[in-house]
Amino acid sequence: MGSAVAGAQEVQTSTPKFSDPTGLELTIGLGFQGGAGYVYKNGERLDGSHGDVKLSDGAVGGVPFLVELGYRLSPKWFVGAYGQVSYILTSESPLSCPEGFDCNAMQFRFGPQVQYHFSPEASFDPFVGVGFGMAILNVKNSGVLPVDTPAGALNSDFEVDSTTRGPEFINVTVGGKWRLGESFSFGPYLTAGYATYTARAGTTTVAIPAPVNVTTESPLTYADDGPNLSLMLGFRLTLNP
Repeated sequence: MGSAVAGAQEVQTSTPKFSDPTGLELTIGLGFQGGAGYVYKNGERLDGSHGDVKLSDGAVGGVPFLVELGYRLSPKWFVGAYGQVSYILTSESPLSCPEGFDCNAMQFRFGPQVQYHFSPEASFDPFVGVGFGMAILNVKNSGVLPVDTPAGALNSDFEVDSTTRGPEFINVTVGGKWRLGESFSFGPYLTAGYATYTARAGTTTVAIPAPVNVTTESPLTYADDGPNLSLMLGFRLTLNP
């Protein structure tokens, strides 16, 4: 009997338990973002050619900041919404960001999400989440390019300001959380999302210097949809008051 009691005590102390989380839940996250696919297809590119622009044309990745807010309906089920802002790490490309250009891009993602937690009472809780929503890419590139004019080729100021958006059909998140106490948890996550940019709007502004002294602004031309896959890897901090 003494051995049985000691064994039971050992099991209890080797697997620490926490109270089952329910109620309001807030999560913030930070990581690195990569992707593959297209911004658009069969459109006008910055070098004047016509064709596709890939995510890798002018970007090497991004730094996403994630926020989730929702409700733990039960210890294992979370229902809420996610929002993400990613600062895109741009790079030189003749198609979208020529040498010497100042290129800036931000991506926004948001939508509803549901999560299932496998061990909410344990010190480490793995989970899987599924969601969908919208993805929006804002890009502003400016610099100097030569323009053919009646006075000959003149270096002119170019500025392209565009907003490309479309549905994110699905995103899947896997991760885990170490419980830091009754209200806080921290751990890694990996999110994969499939989206298609279906709408592109914006303007191209060209300022030609003297002796022409003309500034023109024109809307971006039509381009086909740009399907793409994104991957986000990082860490999350969750508050469950």
